[in-house]
Amino acid sequence: MNSLKPTKKQTAPYSEEQSRYRVIRNESDLGVPVTESNKSILQARDVAKAYKRHNMKVDVLKGVDFQAEVGRVTAIVGQSGSGKSTLLHLLGTLDRPDSGEIFFDGQRIDNVPNAQRDAFRNQNLGMIFQFYHLLPELTLLENIMAPSLIGHGLFSYWRNRSNILDRAKELAKTVGLDHRLNHRPSQLSGGEMQRTAIARALISDPALLLADEPTGNLDQETGSSILKLLRSLNETRNLTIVMVTHDESIASQCDALVRLKGGRVERLK
Repeated sequence: MNSLKPTKKQTAPYSEEQSRYRVIRNESDLGVPVTESNKSILQARDVAKAYKRHNMKVDVLKGVDFQAEVGRVTAIVGQSGSGKSTLLHLLGTLDRPDSGEIFFDGQRIDNVPNAQRDAFRNQNLGMIFQFYHLLPELTLLENIMAPSLIGHGLFSYWRNRSNILDRAKELAKTVGLDHRLNHRPSQLSGGEMQRTAIARALISDPALLLADEPTGNLDQETGSSILKLLRSLNETRNLTIVMVTHDESIASQCDALVRLKGGRVERLK
């Protein structure tokens, strides 16, 4: 069973146990020369996934190959039921493929134990969803900080709380919400909740952001502002983004496109 290696440079201190699972980001640290042909940060090879419904097997993904290149925005598009969200969940280690392999920075991530996958996800991936998934009892600032509490553990979190607090405030300012720090989700608009979710996804300084229909619950104007924010983060931070969308106009603005049809890749842009 593969183990995930620690990165050489971390943005915040981690316990010895946690740091074992933080994946390195520099390909040269793997002994792989960085060239124009091997800049993929995320790869899926021949991935298949099926579910059972009413005692029947439903094949959702039927051998999908996928890659996301560093610093690019990649859209995954397709009709409802084509397997878009299923693929994103597999890429984000929220589920396991039935067959095939998934790699992050050259290291396989789909077959490691659950605890290691959870730590990997917390420290290396940012994830945002259509319905935000904010904790209603927490303030905007506390929601942004929440992954750090999970990632550090209680003792380490309190020891580093000042740094985490400063980081969360900085991110709130980045997404234009530094004037709403003490508001709870019920006091925020849909766009503000999604901006909060984006800030929360960035708290661990991830190399990769996965977005599942990030504008699907927003009006056109608000959705456009969210897309502009994501593109700004991509350009200013060299943040790699993989985005599931059903909207062809959104997909056309991305750097690369993967189209799914019937559980298979139909066309690549």
